[in-house]
Amino acid sequence: MNRAMVLVERERFGWADLPDPEPAAGEVVVRALFTGLCGTDLHIVEGSHPRARFPLAIGHEIAARPETGPLAGRLVLVDPLLPCGECAACLAGASNACARLRLIGIDRDGALAGRFAVAESRLHVVPDGIPPEAAPLAEPLAVAVHAVGRVPDLAGQPKPGVGARLVVVVGAGPVGLLIGHVARRAGGRVLIAEQAPERRTVAATLGFELLDPDSPAENLESITSGALADVVFDAAAAAPVAASLHRFVHSTGVVAVVGAYGGLVPLDLQAVMFKELTIRGHRTYLPADIDAGLELLRADLPALKPLLSGVVPAADVADAIGAMRRGEGMKFVLECPA
Repeated sequence: MNRAMVLVERERFGWADLPDPEPAAGEVVVRALFTGLCGTDLHIVEGSHPRARFPLAIGHEIAARPETGPLAGRLVLVDPLLPCGECAACLAGASNACARLRLIGIDRDGALAGRFAVAESRLHVVPDGIPPEAAPLAEPLAVAVHAVGRVPDLAGQPKPGVGARLVVVVGAGPVGLLIGHVARRAGGRVLIAEQAPERRTVAATLGFELLDPDSPAENLESITSGALADVVFDAAAAAPVAASLHRFVHSTGVVAVVGAYGGLVPLDLQAVMFKELTIRGHRTYLPADIDAGLELLRADLPALKPLLSGVVPAADVADAIGAMRRGEGMKFVLECPA
């Protein structure tokens, strides 16, 4: 049997014995070592995630070691996405936008199961120099790599004669700050809009410029003498943010939606039309983004360490969830059941 920490029902975790994993063709058995917690896990725990069902072992930001297969014993990051491989998006090479996309740790047991079977093709070798407890950060970093990489003229070198692209990131959670980090590395000047004092402190520690928490759009207009930003990344996914996104970018600018909204929100489509804005949705990542995220984590780990709030045992998952809800810390990492 497999000792696991399971979300038994809404807001209640407990130990459970799960059957030993039985890998199918093309799968290997991995032992999860560490897993990061994120906002999606909060939704699962509170019972608001539309697909998650109890009992469930959560955890989709997974550093593991395969027990079988050619990568046995290596440190790997598990790609938790489970695309169907048959829909139009999958056939077009956009498996992250699969019409029937499922995830390990959401639609089936994840890292807190301890051991599970996964397709060998979903494993990415972690470069030397990244400790196991830091490796899960590469998963949200892949989200940032994917989002920034899809914005024109921001992923590559600045054009000759053109100044640094001005980027606003709304929401200074882990994904928002990682987007800022990747955008800055791509040559952008990054400003952060965030109200929470704790998150503003972390953003400042990472060297970002901060907009006024009470009137960020007006502050940006003042800073830029009305020129505004080239692109705004929405990493907050809050209704008031959606209603104001057009105010951060100049005409022909880009509104990049990265945060996951739970339903319909107001959007000023007249402003979108008058300013000829481009609105882009960004969902998770592709395998190449994970590899790029791992390399970026290896190169920039010292700079990104302020995002890692601590490593806690699986038995203390409820305490870590509570700390996240109170706004204490940024990215908690759980040590998975042995």
